[in-house]
Amino acid sequence: MKSSLKIKIRSVATGFYAFLTLLALRGAHAEEPDPAGSSAGDPDKMLSLTELVPSLTPVSDYSGALLDRSTVLGDWGGLRQDLYNNGITLDATLTQVYQGVASGGLGSGGEYMGLLDYGGTLDTGKLGWWPGGLFVANAQTNWGRDILGASGVISPVNFLALYPTPDKSTTFLMEYYLTQGLPGNMMLTVGRLNASNFLDRSRFANDPRNQFQNISLNNNPLLGEFVSFSTYAALLGWQASENLTIAAAVFDSGAVPGDYGVPGGFFNEWGGGLDVGISWGDHLDGSLHLTGIWSSKDPVLFDNPRLGDDLLSGTGSISRASDNYGLVATLDQYLWKPSNLSSHPGNSKNPVSPSPGQGGVHTADFDFNERGLGVFGRFGIVPEDRNPFSIALSGGIGARGVIPGRPYDRFGIGGFWLKESDDFDRFSTLDLIGSETGLEVFYNAALTPSMQLSGSLQYIDSGLRGVENPLVLGLRLTAQF
Repeated sequence: MKSSLKIKIRSVATGFYAFLTLLALRGAHAEEPDPAGSSAGDPDKMLSLTELVPSLTPVSDYSGALLDRSTVLGDWGGLRQDLYNNGITLDATLTQVYQGVASGGLGSGGEYMGLLDYGGTLDTGKLGWWPGGLFVANAQTNWGRDILGASGVISPVNFLALYPTPDKSTTFLMEYYLTQGLPGNMMLTVGRLNASNFLDRSRFANDPRNQFQNISLNNNPLLGEFVSFSTYAALLGWQASENLTIAAAVFDSGAVPGDYGVPGGFFNEWGGGLDVGISWGDHLDGSLHLTGIWSSKDPVLFDNPRLGDDLLSGTGSISRASDNYGLVATLDQYLWKPSNLSSHPGNSKNPVSPSPGQGGVHTADFDFNERGLGVFGRFGIVPEDRNPFSIALSGGIGARGVIPGRPYDRFGIGGFWLKESDDFDRFSTLDLIGSETGLEVFYNAALTPSMQLSGSLQYIDSGLRGVENPLVLGLRLTAQF
């Protein structure tokens, strides 16, 4: 017996800090796998996740001329599209950033860095292996220099500078996992994952390659005290109803990028979480995610280069506490969309997100961030007696394709606040740290759909005492190959 399944899944190619849901925000109607494992409408065809939900892969249509298509390299004379149609994808994204401290901070001048993301997927249904499975592997290579130290702030001004590790000239296989569709409107993901691809996603503030650059406007930074960018995990998501998703996860708190092993052994330190997602509306849709997260690891011992943790480690006078826990909320809401824009990707009425094979531009990035203008907000709270910052709050306005004739351009205005934990004031070693607030404005101009050039400005009231508030300017060029 078959039932309707509305799978809501985010892009697997863009940036996060904990991952507790794979079924959220962007939808495509599909049929649940039946016991025989066939696809809806064709009893001899195995169910394919990438066919039902094209946004599971970075690109699903490689056709078109250079000025119109989703990728710089195109479909290789038809070979690349044939590979996709038969269950194999190979994609790469190059992001280059030049940032400088115009005033304030701890240094002046600018630095250049680059990050190459590359990987592939194998769709088990299209390949004829078994129905409803998807293997994913993604690696990253970085080079150059950054201004994280010179900026003189706690919240990193360039999220991408942390990938795959802050050390440049590094290559690391960040992800290798299997996602499997299950009966009962469920999906299971097992392996090593970059959590930012699964949770705390916002359509207006979540992609450091094409949206905001500051880490506090891309994800909730407090989640960095629980889980790293690349960790071993198991995630089970359930579409309870058309507007309600529930996901639970367990993860290794000790796994960090740059190390395929885990100090102390696999799952010696571990964590878990529960995410509840609620969506509403059709044309002007919105969503709210509430996430509870827990970890057995002392947050001060985390190796994550976030929120000035390097200033805290090794001081000897910081309180030690295991069993860290927190609550995170993420909200986004469209306020306006073009009247002729469908609310779901893959619909022929949507001129910038056509169905695969129809030509034009069809990427997970554009499908997730539809044309229109909206608002976003994040809130997180953790215990004050074991975390240097107890509250993180951010919000603002974001948009794509609101200027006539510029359907792929994006812009945003956002601010954030990191509240210092009051309980940490009693430690003299933390006198250097206080609460921090910041503002960022960006405009992302599409040279072509596959090449995006951004300019950004950040002004931050630094949380490092005695540091003059920095003004940071940046340029960023992203190319999808």
